[in-house]
Amino acid sequence: MDELPPEARALLDAVVAIGSDLDLRGVLTRIVEACCQITDAEFGVLAIVDDDGTFIDLVPNRVVGERFQGIGRMPEGHGLLGLVPSEQRTIRVDHVAAHPVSTGGFPDAHPPIDSFLGAPVLVRGETFGHLYLGNKRGDETFSARDQALVEALAGAAGAMIDNARTFEQVEWRRRWIAGTAEVGGDLSGTVRVQEALDELVVSLRELCNARFVAYVRIDGDQLEIRQIEGDGAAAGRVVERMADTLQHVASSRVPERLVEKHARASLVVPVTTRLAGSGVLLVEKAQETPSLRGVMLDLVAVTATQLGLILDRDQALRDRARLLVAKDRDRIARDLHDLVIQRLFATGMQLQGARSLDVDVLRERVDGAVAELDVAIKELRAAIFELGTGSGRPLLDDVRGLLTEYAVVLGFQPLLRVHGPVDRALVPEAGTHVLTTLREALSNVARHASARSVSVELTASSAWFRLRVSDDGVGFDPATVCPGSGSGNLRSRAEGLGGHLDLASAPGQGTTLEWVIPAVG
Repeated sequence: MDELPPEARALLDAVVAIGSDLDLRGVLTRIVEACCQITDAEFGVLAIVDDDGTFIDLVPNRVVGERFQGIGRMPEGHGLLGLVPSEQRTIRVDHVAAHPVSTGGFPDAHPPIDSFLGAPVLVRGETFGHLYLGNKRGDETFSARDQALVEALAGAAGAMIDNARTFEQVEWRRRWIAGTAEVGGDLSGTVRVQEALDELVVSLRELCNARFVAYVRIDGDQLEIRQIEGDGAAAGRVVERMADTLQHVASSRVPERLVEKHARASLVVPVTTRLAGSGVLLVEKAQETPSLRGVMLDLVAVTATQLGLILDRDQALRDRARLLVAKDRDRIARDLHDLVIQRLFATGMQLQGARSLDVDVLRERVDGAVAELDVAIKELRAAIFELGTGSGRPLLDDVRGLLTEYAVVLGFQPLLRVHGPVDRALVPEAGTHVLTTLREALSNVARHASARSVSVELTASSAWFRLRVSDDGVGFDPATVCPGSGSGNLRSRAEGLGGHLDLASAPGQGTTLEWVIPAVG
């Protein structure tokens, strides 16, 4: 080691120091610090670029890092900063101000730069970022020796960055497997299905560090937010804004990655099912490190497949329950034929044979026939009650149909949000009240609100069922509205079922109606 030239020893020491770290951010920071050390540069930064060459992140040395807050914005790649990526070679400049492509302009808090050395950093032949060094100490300029050392270190750094990226990808996959392995193991019952879906979106949001994750069911123009984790208040606006993209992904079944600012991206992945209808999984503003750009979309797609399997199993269980009901109704029909009709027929035969009997025997025969008829009536009532209490059309199907109907009246498709086992939270009679209330609420919006969007939210818990209708219309002052007008019927209906009505509005701020009844109906 003592026989090595100082330059080679410094370069070897830098490589060893960089290679001792597996964390990608740590590796990048060590690269920048090592380059500053071997060239005696005051300032150093590694600018990471996206697929299209846009600067998405900066890894500074300690001196630059202390000034980041004051600078306050990401460089845009003009002047000398843009010359390195455009020519894909090392650029060394003695005096920045004198260079022909120099813009000469820096942000107010940016330190003045005189000498400059910039070099591309390649990983597997593709540009990962660009290394920029500024102001060699002692008022000197960067030498050919400095350039050779930086180029050698940048070449070695490419392999180290690749290793760190691979490690980060493996670790992310491990976390993904750990977070989703237990989901969907036991799907007996609607509540367990809802819990499994909730666990998936919660785990995915934590992994992606996203603003929110939502499963959006799509039926034509109708968008229905079924599961959501994160910023729920913004989800409705985002889903409406991205409606065309969501519908395109659902129909084409091709995932899309939408690049956002600050190293983030929105991922839209189709959820493919055989029974439960089409939909998409939306991961909004996921935090993409350079390592995860190539794998995050793929693993979100795997999660979407898992979600689709859970939805199909849930739908299969629902279909099986409906088939059992249909089978039970067939049994009731057979019972009507075998018991009631036969009893009526036998009674008729008894009466027919009583024509020739004397009065006392005839009276006894008629009394017996009346008793048989009473029994037949009771059996008919029991059969009719059993048929009437069977599960008919699911409440959600009726709600979707009602929203499609009112889309023509409103001029736009309302957004539907669903939380919990809505279809099984109420008895049919209470479900009828929900539909009537929703129809009246939508009619009020169409007549008075002048709204551009409406959100309908259904929430079912173990104790309560809530219908919330929100619009962005003109609103009103509740103090100026007579107590019995408009909402009187809705309030009476809720109170008759043991619930309540809340109405919130203000001029120019839209209206929110919240209708709550006990879940047992």
